[in-house]
Amino acid sequence: MLQELLSPLLAYAGGYRQGLSNHLPMALQALAELGADEAELRRHAASCKHLEPLDDDGRDIADTGGWLGDPSSEAAWRRRFAWERESDRWQRCWPQRLRLALEAPASASFHGLIRLSYAVRGGVAGEIDAALAYALSHWRMLPMPGRSMVQLTLAELMRDWQSRPIPPEAGEARILDDIEQALAMPELQCRLPPGLLAGAREQRRLCRLLFLAARDFKSVHLITAWEAGLSLARGNGMGEVPDCAALQMQMALLGTYIYDGCPVLPQLRRGPLPSLEEIRRLAREQPDDHSIKLALSCLRLAEMDGDAAWMVLATEVAAHGWPERMAA
Repeated sequence: MLQELLSPLLAYAGGYRQGLSNHLPMALQALAELGADEAELRRHAASCKHLEPLDDDGRDIADTGGWLGDPSSEAAWRRRFAWERESDRWQRCWPQRLRLALEAPASASFHGLIRLSYAVRGGVAGEIDAALAYALSHWRMLPMPGRSMVQLTLAELMRDWQSRPIPPEAGEARILDDIEQALAMPELQCRLPPGLLAGAREQRRLCRLLFLAARDFKSVHLITAWEAGLSLARGNGMGEVPDCAALQMQMALLGTYIYDGCPVLPQLRRGPLPSLEEIRRLAREQPDDHSIKLALSCLRLAEMDGDAAWMVLATEVAAHGWPERMAA
């Protein structure tokens, strides 16, 4: 069923309107994982009029040198992958390319990694290639400006910034651009220690709390990107994302935290939970793709991290959507 619905969508680019990402393939996979029936999936697949066709510059695919991080290479990457699948080249190159995607998880405002995770779980070869092409053609690492010699954990650093916030500049309306702008603040160098300040699981917990405090697009994507990265890692024989991915996600968290004004991080109130099937049903009924995907990511993180707090957040998002401010 998914292959039938995804195949016509391969004519479209990974992005549209100069920076927005094509969510439709991701949303279809999310709905399928949440138990959507054929009619629901077909209705959702029909909502593609806003997408733009993939532009192919016709370049030779014999040499991929210089393609990484070149948005105009997206179609060529797809052609290259199709050619590689005719032999064993694709499978031999997969570990290296997965590593590249994990090294720069914020690429395309996190959507390269997120789409790749959904595609791999769906198992449709053409969609996997399209997702990987989007991730590699839009590959971009976040800066890591920290030079402070102060020894702080990530949670301690964020509490320190609460008392002395780093004032953000006006946003650019693109997730990645806003995060990069926050990380470019001059005073950050002397207030941020270098290196990894918290493990991956602790970072995910802090991302959850930041979402509760801010309820903005950036914090939504921190959670869905973490779930995507962890899903890809676990599905490829790793217990956790590599440190290079965790370090980039730490920078994304801190950039988002600065942009949001360094808010106090609340706690999620816990109450009775509905059944898993009811959570899935409520999530499928949400009218926007981000709420659907966020609810699913929380469900998956609850299972992968063994942390019931993600189930509480999944319930809230499934019932109310992501924009509604929850009690904290």
